Amino acid sequence: MSYAPSAIEGVLPAFVTPFDNNGSVNVPMIRVLVARHLEEGCNGFFVCGSTGEGLLLDSDERKLVARTVIETVAGAVPVIVHVGAMSTREAAALAQDARKAGAAAVSSVPPIYFRVGLTGMMEHIRAIASAAELPTYYYHIPMLTGVELTGDELVQAFLNVEGVVGLKFTHTDMYFLWTILDAARGRLRVFNGADQMLFHGLCTGACGGIGSTYNYQMRTMVGIYQAFRRGDFETARKLQWRANQVIRVLFRNGGNIATEKAILKLQGFDVGIPRSPIVPFPEERLGELRRQLDEVGFFEY
Repeated sequence: MSYAPSAIEGVLPAFVTPFDNNGSVNVPMIRVLVARHLEEGCNGFFVCGSTGEGLLLDSDERKLVARTVIETVAGAVPVIVHVGAMSTREAAALAQDARKAGAAAVSSVPPIYFRVGLTGMMEHIRAIASAAELPTYYYHIPMLTGVELTGDELVQAFLNVEGVVGLKFTHTDMYFLWTILDAARGRLRVFNGADQMLFHGLCTGACGGIGSTYNYQMRTMVGIYQAFRRGDFETARKLQWRANQVIRVLFRNGGNIATEKAILKLQGFDVGIPRSPIVPFPEERLGELRRQLDEVGFFEY
């Protein structure tokens, strides 16, 4: 189902990829999680990104995850498929498949490992956008990719790429976000990517948020967005405070995908352990993790 870029906004989980006991993609659990998020009011999905362990899946697995989410959503909300890969050829092929599967948009991190410079990066993103023939979002997450750009550089580069409509901004510098939005003058849409600052990102001008903790505290994140949209900033601030209590527990326990999968397990959703080389959350620490979550009232809401 096609969506105009302006219709892709709000709260989108950076969808976790569940695995079964054999380490294979758990298709039935994908459907369970999608249904849960839809019931809790999400505005879309972002699949096969960092939280979805996209770069640890092979191409067939990535296609399977994307197609399963898209089929289960059945057009109810837009699905953005992350297609970033080491090679431009693989990323472009994933982008084409995402379009055929019915994705609303695609996204990609810049090239990693090889330092190809701004010219190489732009050729990579341009090839993805061309192959996708869909709205394309640049995934700005410098703490993982090592690719740093100034706000002006970022905007000037991407305004010249046909098909690029915005970016996922995973950074805590709200002034940096402001410089991007100021330079773009409404020509690029930005999703906030730091869960602990969704309210701040919306205040700065983000059109929504994409985050990992949305997987297990969707109602709170939806509440922040909805309160903000109706101008109830005090409620939005209080809900962000609630979300950050959970995020602090996450950070105290590794702040990684393994911990997030453990939290989902404590909620009753067995999504398996992360792909190697990510180290699983220790079973012997699950009780302590539950205790810390209990202390902040996590299971009450």
